[in-house]
Amino acid sequence: MAVVASSEALAAEYDCVVVGAGPVGLAFAMEMAQLDRTVLLVDAGDLESGKRNVVAPSTQRTEIVDAARHAPLELTTRQGIGGTSWLWGGRCVAFEPIDFEVRDFVPEGEWPITIDDVAPWYAAAASHLDCGSAVFRSDKPDWEGLNDFTMSNLERWARRPKLGPRLGARVVAHPSVSTLMSTRLERIDFAADGSVAALVVNREGAPARLRAKSYVLAMGGLEIARFLLGVQHERPGSFGGVDGPLGRYYMGHATGSIAEIVLDDPTRAADLDFVRDEFDTYIRRRFTLSEEAQRRHRVLNTSFYLDNPPFYEYQHRNATLSLVFLGLVIPPVGRAILAEGIRLRHIGPRPYRIGAHIRNILRRPLRAVTDVSDVILRRYVSPVRKPGFILRNDGGRYALHYHAEQLPNAESRLRLSQADGVSKLEVDYRYLEKDIDSLLRCHELLDQELRSAGIGRLEYLAPDAASVRAMAWEQSTDGFHSIGTTRMSNNPTDGVVDRDCRVHGTSNLYLATSGVFPTSAEANPTFLAATLAVRLAHLLAAQPEQITVEAAPVRA
Repeated sequence: MAVVASSEALAAEYDCVVVGAGPVGLAFAMEMAQLDRTVLLVDAGDLESGKRNVVAPSTQRTEIVDAARHAPLELTTRQGIGGTSWLWGGRCVAFEPIDFEVRDFVPEGEWPITIDDVAPWYAAAASHLDCGSAVFRSDKPDWEGLNDFTMSNLERWARRPKLGPRLGARVVAHPSVSTLMSTRLERIDFAADGSVAALVVNREGAPARLRAKSYVLAMGGLEIARFLLGVQHERPGSFGGVDGPLGRYYMGHATGSIAEIVLDDPTRAADLDFVRDEFDTYIRRRFTLSEEAQRRHRVLNTSFYLDNPPFYEYQHRNATLSLVFLGLVIPPVGRAILAEGIRLRHIGPRPYRIGAHIRNILRRPLRAVTDVSDVILRRYVSPVRKPGFILRNDGGRYALHYHAEQLPNAESRLRLSQADGVSKLEVDYRYLEKDIDSLLRCHELLDQELRSAGIGRLEYLAPDAASVRAMAWEQSTDGFHSIGTTRMSNNPTDGVVDRDCRVHGTSNLYLATSGVFPTSAEANPTFLAATLAVRLAHLLAAQPEQITVEAAPVRA
């Protein structure tokens, strides 16, 4: 069915109501529809919201405690069909077995599921996210001499990360899906037994109750937590109580570059570049620590990959990088090329040394134009989007980018405050010294292994250990990966949902979000979140019977 009006949607019968049409909500809705279950998909935006960069009004009711640690929500969220995929780079990475296992050096990091519970659903998630395949291990040999590190763990990239025009269009057109847009979730009506009796929504000022067999919230990690904290304000015993896990353990990743990698054989860089594989998608090999090495050294999961020098640093003297920089620094041009959060990271702090970059371009103008033209063709014209580019050099010297897990921390949290009848979400996102300890130790281990194998070395970008640590702290910021605030657990006092993503204390309310992850691993969360959504669809589809979705008047 196409997008429907309230009267049409509410007169039909559905197996499930899902709120949120971002990557995870779309994956869930598509999977349910393919299982011949009927779905009502509800979203506060419309078909064009993401394309128009419409930001949810709730971003105005948000306070970031430490702006140096967390990006503003207008850079991290979108509403409408496709949701945050309009800002997504397309990276798909699978969690590893160790990420689900108990590690005594990761307190409060226990998962109630294992890799065996999610791996069967990888293929479906890969299909929905359009990353070609669920193959996340390379069959190519590691470089000789690597022991603690492997290059076998792959990242895959969506052919077209903006999912609205592809997956979103398929969901909206599916005969088993009805889509109700510009509709905001206002509250939950609970039955006496704690189950959900109805969702109360508001569309164009007209409130109504949606009733279904099951309900799935997929509005994104922060918005789900915001909503449930509001529910908890009215029902203080819900979700483990006001001092319980809801809103706590907010995690993302530590990411940045504090060192360069220098390869003794410059041709080795080809092994760590973007490659289009037999499934017609781009993949990339990375350095990751083996599971045994993580346990032996008691470090968090961390990956490393080659990168170009920062575009904004004119000292690279590279004509191509400077031409890209000049394009990105012009807001209308840069925003057409990259999501705003990524653009801002690449253009760096003011003052912009425009003249120095122009001089770089004039050194090799033809090379710059040729390279940038190739990037445009492969990234924006080709049906298979190339996610990035590495400019090879004869010196074998590259920026070394890291993407590191952080520890669960109950004090890294979301709170809801009330003032003059208006609620505000307080985002107190934190890193720990132990997070920085781990990523620095992982750099040391990689440097030692490269040197002992005669492969290369790391050269730090700061002169001493204290300065390197300060640099790591300076780059520790996230807000794009919303993990942990509605974590899963066996015990209701330890989490918000159970192993099946069902909210503790209810029989028919579920969450589809990376917020249910108890740990962050080193992987970007989108692929596992979509995988859990696929798994949830199969769990719900296995339940018997359907019920009628009805609307009832709601008193203002």
